[in-house]
Amino acid sequence: MPSIMSITKVIHTFAELLEIEIAFFNHEGILTATTEEYMKKKGNRVHLAFFQKLPYEHPVKFVHKPGHMNMCQGCHFQNKCPSTAEIVQNISVNGNNYGYLSFVSFTQDGQEKLITRQKEYNYWILKLTEIISSILHEKEGVPRMKKKREKTDYILGNSLSMQKIRELIKNLKNSTSSIVITGETGTGKSLLAKLIHEQSMIQKGDFVEINCASIPESLFESELFGYEEGAFTGARKRGKPGYFEMADRGTLFLDEIADLPIHLQPKLLKVLQDGLVQRIGGTLPKQINVRIIAAANQSLEKLMALKQFRSDLYYRLNVIPLHLTPLRERKEDIEELLSFLLEKLQIRTGKFIQTYSKGFLKRIKEYHWPGNIRELENVIEYCMSMEKSTQLTESSLPDFLVRESKTMVHDPHKEHGGLKEVEKALIIQKLHLYGYDHDGKKQVAQELGVSMRTLNRKIDKYTITFP
Repeated sequence: MPSIMSITKVIHTFAELLEIEIAFFNHEGILTATTEEYMKKKGNRVHLAFFQKLPYEHPVKFVHKPGHMNMCQGCHFQNKCPSTAEIVQNISVNGNNYGYLSFVSFTQDGQEKLITRQKEYNYWILKLTEIISSILHEKEGVPRMKKKREKTDYILGNSLSMQKIRELIKNLKNSTSSIVITGETGTGKSLLAKLIHEQSMIQKGDFVEINCASIPESLFESELFGYEEGAFTGARKRGKPGYFEMADRGTLFLDEIADLPIHLQPKLLKVLQDGLVQRIGGTLPKQINVRIIAAANQSLEKLMALKQFRSDLYYRLNVIPLHLTPLRERKEDIEELLSFLLEKLQIRTGKFIQTYSKGFLKRIKEYHWPGNIRELENVIEYCMSMEKSTQLTESSLPDFLVRESKTMVHDPHKEHGGLKEVEKALIIQKLHLYGYDHDGKKQVAQELGVSMRTLNRKIDKYTITFP
């Protein structure tokens, strides 16, 4: 029952988004989940023979004359089908049939929409098929198919700097050496760390990420090293493992390492040297095997000179230094990034947009991108949400970006006003979509790739008021 509820929920979401009626039948042709209008018009009976004739190798089929096609023979709606057009799809994985999916229109306007936007609806029915297959797999306890690893968008591009990064990653597959990734905010340090972990032939445990700037200093030690029961007031029964234990045999990613409290740096250094971690309140240290990847958006060398970062910890971490070039210095990668982001953001924005005008690309390339690829993704999401045509045009660009000149002096350490405008607009848009309560904000934070604490801080910063 939980799986059917989940399928029904996602079907209603897609139906509202695409302005179409949707029905899902199980492998026996029994109507399992549908929209209300479909139930009214066609009921819970389906012409199973129609779906069984769909070829598995090319399952998506457009039905332009429902009730009047050879496949409709024997159906109780033959020659009198209320549908004006349909797109149907087998849900088949590894040769196993899980059911059938149908996008249906009952009006002439809907028929015209399905015909003129057939490619778009074919895309969405395949996407919905993937989601339903995933839900059914989880319900039945069937191991989920390994999805083809998606391209890592922030590592895309054929610029010389990106080619060097990819070559370095190949050389790190059999290495367990510590790494420090440097680069401006939004260049993709976290994604690069995950990619290094995924491709490691040695570190097969979990990838555990901790943002050193987001944890209160008073909780930092217990979060890193864990604690035993009764170690302090409020400690959980049976204690709690720290990030080091959770990353055992895997990778611990220390983002914004420059914000690691100075008094904890010697303890981190000792763990790196000895490979031993001891919980707060514990008596016995535990042997761990953790690969450390740290990231910084400011100069650790300068912090060392100011006595704000220990030199011995720096040299222990910085065995393999990697640097991500800012987007303004590799604009030849923008077109590849644009193509990837258009594909990535389609479901999130509900827009099937795959192309852009020459004027749009020109403006995008002229801009200096102080927020790097994170800002580019935000801007593309904004443009797709605002665009009324089937391709991105200059008219959908934020005002600040149109105003900017490519010759404008850029300070990478100063947050640009335009970036704030886009970020604020996106936060408001998503809060309106998901709600202003805790669950809604949790969903917004997840989509924006930030913590709840960071989201709340931005809501205060931009003085976003709740309705």
